[in-house]
Amino acid sequence: MRLSVLSAAVASTTLPAMAFKVRVTYDTKYDDSKRPLSEVACWNPNVPGLFPDFDTWLVQGDITPHTVAIPSITGWEHPDCITCWMVTKEPAGITRFLLAIDGSKDGFVTSPETMNWLTVGQARDYNRLEPLEVEAKQVSPANCGFAPMDFGLERWDEL
Repeated sequence: MRLSVLSAAVASTTLPAMAFKVRVTYDTKYDDSKRPLSEVACWNPNVPGLFPDFDTWLVQGDITPHTVAIPSITGWEHPDCITCWMVTKEPAGITRFLLAIDGSKDGFVTSPETMNWLTVGQARDYNRLEPLEVEAKQVSPANCGFAPMDFGLERWDEL
């Protein structure tokens, strides 16, 4: 797991990421601070935690409240686990940085709190029939509160 997290961290800082449009919905389970992280796709069954350096992350309340499930994540070894995503709602230009911890079937799925922040309190107005569309781009883990040493690096541009 550490190698995939490290490669994702390095890739997200050395390669220019392309922004793309994606639909965002919410699920109340991402607001549950007591929800065990063992229920998310990025949980590593070989260590207690999302990855070895963060073995105290056991419930959702231990991590940033701004998390996201994305379709590409299929399991704990996926390189998109523990990556940071910048989502922007246009035309207002409202931006939030989200930490990818889980997989989704379709589009991005986040918490009602984050969805309300993106929609200025209007999350309930968006649903499967009329979902919120945002621009998403993978960005440096620093935007989600990580330091290079969290990934065993001195600088983000190290290999």
